Amino acid sequence: MGESLPQSVGLRRDLEVLRELASEESLRRGGLGVVRIAERLGREKSQVSRALRALEAEGMVERDPRTRTFQLGWALYTLAARGVETRLVRAAATWMRGLAEEQGQTVRLCVLIGGRVLTLVVTSPGQSLQPESSGEAGMAVTETAAGPALLLDWPLTSLEQLGPVEDLTERIERVRSRGHAAHAAADGAGRSGLAAPVRDFRGIVLAAVELTAEPGAAAPVAEAVQSAAAGLSRDLGHDVAPIRA
Repeated sequence: MGESLPQSVGLRRDLEVLRELASEESLRRGGLGVVRIAERLGREKSQVSRALRALEAEGMVERDPRTRTFQLGWALYTLAARGVETRLVRAAATWMRGLAEEQGQTVRLCVLIGGRVLTLVVTSPGQSLQPESSGEAGMAVTETAAGPALLLDWPLTSLEQLGPVEDLTERIERVRSRGHAAHAAADGAGRSGLAAPVRDFRGIVLAAVELTAEPGAAAPVAEAVQSAAAGLSRDLGHDVAPIRA
């Protein structure tokens, strides 16, 4: 007989809780409470509560003090970020370089961390992908085209933490209707560009492809950005229809 693999009941139960907090319902509602997690898992509330306390102590989950609901914590994202970003950047390389050469403009791969837009890598015509040389603290979501594209999955309650909700929701709705976001920098604040969301195999927005562009860029430029983002999404396992010319 083959040797059986060691199992940890506690670890398995903790992972079940984390999976529930990564579920579509949790994303849609902006988190789940102890009672709802227990219902979904068919477990005792006391067991779920103990698991959540232990995970919260390690930064793997975070509790909203107002709603008392739980979400995945930044410590968990930090733990996974290096591997995810490596795969994401590797998959994005061909699409970003192709878009930069085709349009003759700078292209960025952006993500949302701590409510701010960070650039993972950037490329320009004739150049390889490289880390962004400035702006390590990131930019506000309202200062880039990538911001609204990255917020497509965010619930309204979470948007309230980032700025005027009415302005953000209006920008997000434009992304949904057009398939891309546009931003015109005013008075040197932010950067002008076009951006389209990149989704992973779950259909969740993981990143955004952003192209430097002036206000009023022609429709084919926006279509090119959307095509690059859609191609990258397909490479990441998302079933997305090709962009029509």
